[in-house]
Amino acid sequence: MNVTIFPFCRFIDDKNNCKSIMGITYPPTFVALKENENDEPYLYPQALVKQLEVDSGIPFEPMDFLIYLNSDYHPDPSQDNRALIAAHEIIHGLGFFHQINPVSVYINNYSNYFNNDFALPPINYIETDSTIRYDGWTPFSVFDKYIVSTANPDDYLHKKLIKYKEHEINFEISIKRPTTKQYNTFMSTFKSLENDQEANAGGVEVARLFSTINAVGFHTKDGKVVELQTFDGSYESASSISHTSVPFSCRDSSTCNVSNASITENYLMYFTVISRASTDKLINTFKNKSKHDLIGDDIVSIMCTLGWNERTGTGSIGSTGNGSTYTLSNESYGYSDASHITPSYIMTILSFIFFCIARLI
Repeated sequence: MNVTIFPFCRFIDDKNNCKSIMGITYPPTFVALKENENDEPYLYPQALVKQLEVDSGIPFEPMDFLIYLNSDYHPDPSQDNRALIAAHEIIHGLGFFHQINPVSVYINNYSNYFNNDFALPPINYIETDSTIRYDGWTPFSVFDKYIVSTANPDDYLHKKLIKYKEHEINFEISIKRPTTKQYNTFMSTFKSLENDQEANAGGVEVARLFSTINAVGFHTKDGKVVELQTFDGSYESASSISHTSVPFSCRDSSTCNVSNASITENYLMYFTVISRASTDKLINTFKNKSKHDLIGDDIVSIMCTLGWNERTGTGSIGSTGNGSTYTLSNESYGYSDASHITPSYIMTILSFIFFCIARLI
């Protein structure tokens, strides 16, 4: 992995909140694999693919994932949680990372143009220093594969979005100043998706669940549904879905009421860091509730479902995989290589990056 530490406040206009942004994880490098030759491919994080049995050689990218840490964040020495923050970002890079997003992520003022927000399959994009080119659909990520409605744990949400893939995606946007033609092509592409009533019914339903509190979970292979973070009436791209749900009152990311009594052993993958306790204190508090320091049982279940193995004791690894030999899919996807991104460029295209904000609570 590539870890860059730099002062976020030099690149973010909001000087009041820049010090509360502790880390950013760029989407991992993905590899498209099929569990069986006739199956649909899913995107697996490259770090995980290196651990799997694959029936052909893979030209791996130099980096599995990129992490950016904020040197402007200075915790009190008695509440030093920087180790927790680093571990949190690494877990994202290992695959705890969703790729399904609503159209509101792509268009900030979407309600001026669309009747409803609607979720879409992941779109392939290729970045240069000046443009982002959107070029077709990618497979769903292996994390997306197991996202379900908590009201119906057998209702796998990505299946509701497949019909969108019948539409062509092919347009380019200049990062600094899009042309009128680029903008019109961009908007007409998304309008055509909305106008496909059959596809859009599923997209609207998924977007509604993504913005309904306690409505979405991850269905693990041991039959458990681990609730994922959602909010009341809004989808927050930095916080929703790619985190375990906090067990305290939190209707949106800025109104969380946490007490020590409400924290569980799965605190590592909350969207917000418990900042009034050091990493060591949290580990000592929950050491009798989790088999592993720092990583709670729900997080372990999710990671094992993605394909990782669980360490069952000192020096031993429990084989939790299914013994499959995976087949490499022929497709290649442009957004998997992010090695050229620089700090100033990251802040320019922040709306296209999943990032983790840890607020002080």
